[in-house]
Amino acid sequence: MIITKRLMGKAIAVWLGPTGDAARRAVTELREKVTKAPRKLTLYVDVAEPWSYLTAIATSRLIEAYPVELDVVVVTPPAADVDAFPILRTKHAVRDAKQLAEYWNIDFPGKREADPSNVRDAATALIRKRPGKDQLRAVLELCAPMWANDKKELAKRVGAWGFESHGNIAPVLNGNYYELRKAGHYQGGMLSYGGEWYWGIDRLPYLEEVLAKDFGVPVKHVVEARPEAERGAEKIYEVPEGKTAQPLQCEMWFSFRSPYSYLALEQIEAVLAPHNVPLVLRAVAPMVTRGVPLPSVKRTYIVRDAKREADRLHVPFGEVCDPLGAGTDNCIAIAYWASETQGQPALLAFAKSALRAIWSEARDMAEYVDLKYVVERAGLSWEQAKESLAKPEAAKWASANTTDMAVFSLWGVPSFKCGDFVAWGQDRLPLLADRLRRNALSA
Repeated sequence: MIITKRLMGKAIAVWLGPTGDAARRAVTELREKVTKAPRKLTLYVDVAEPWSYLTAIATSRLIEAYPVELDVVVVTPPAADVDAFPILRTKHAVRDAKQLAEYWNIDFPGKREADPSNVRDAATALIRKRPGKDQLRAVLELCAPMWANDKKELAKRVGAWGFESHGNIAPVLNGNYYELRKAGHYQGGMLSYGGEWYWGIDRLPYLEEVLAKDFGVPVKHVVEARPEAERGAEKIYEVPEGKTAQPLQCEMWFSFRSPYSYLALEQIEAVLAPHNVPLVLRAVAPMVTRGVPLPSVKRTYIVRDAKREADRLHVPFGEVCDPLGAGTDNCIAIAYWASETQGQPALLAFAKSALRAIWSEARDMAEYVDLKYVVERAGLSWEQAKESLAKPEAAKWASANTTDMAVFSLWGVPSFKCGDFVAWGQDRLPLLADRLRRNALSA
């Protein structure tokens, strides 16, 4: 069984590596030759989602910098099979967009979730068909007052752009979302070019490299971080009056089945160490175990995107052995034992060893021989760790961690809380590092 898993892991690594990339590019190029269609940059916009608005701003800069043909498609929010926590996602999205906009020097006028009536009014104008650049201008001109909750200005701009009846919104947006799923993705805020997908500002560097190569121009870096000189001192949390200041710590929720958790754990120590901030790890069960589906369209994108990020970070990745089931149960049990009896450093050592084994070595966490190797590589006793397996306390611990995460409008992993800084995704570690730097300046 172990040999089979190793061979499967190597096959996945080939699919994720240069050979697989070359095959996918060849298919895309063949399709373009057959259809004789020019290569386009396609922006998918979910009107109610702030990430789509930030991506639209970045796209306006892209088309100024690179002579690429543009198409803009307005879609519904993600379907239930890829968005099991829409209320949490909506609350978090605005908070995240505000942090992103500040860091990346972009204007975002939103303060809270968009008013549903404003979203509907903007959509009546955006379901009209227009050339790509015109539609992008419409998105920017309509969504700015929508997020600012300026109903009077929004009504004025809707009238200027022209609109359809409310009854036409659902059929058009549902049809567009169906086409998005057929094309290979599942949410707005996405850019598609040459058969590859790029999520908003976070993946712009990859897209710019491709555009610069295709058009024979230098990379323009259309979105760059706000200069540090403009991001001065700021406490990472304020102590309420009458309360005693608590030592700062960083909580990180993670899952052994999450490739992004693996990437985050490979970076988090370097972020926290300069500020002597301790890390508190909180393991959670995989989302599938929590009753949340993971359709193939989402699973495929996540693994390929994680590989792209791993290569950028020089983190080994690709020989994968899915730990779902007994593998994750074993890992959570040992994580709980390490946390309760050995301390956070031991938990960190085990988590890093196990995630590296799962995502880059195709080691099977359901098999004792591989589990023993992972435990001992972390400097822990296998005999003691083995005694923790199948004990019910570990599952209760993971469930409590999940409940605590939801308190902060978080549902996915990795997620972080450090003072009043709350974020989801390994992409937010630079923002955490910046907040800690600014907090140190305020001391």
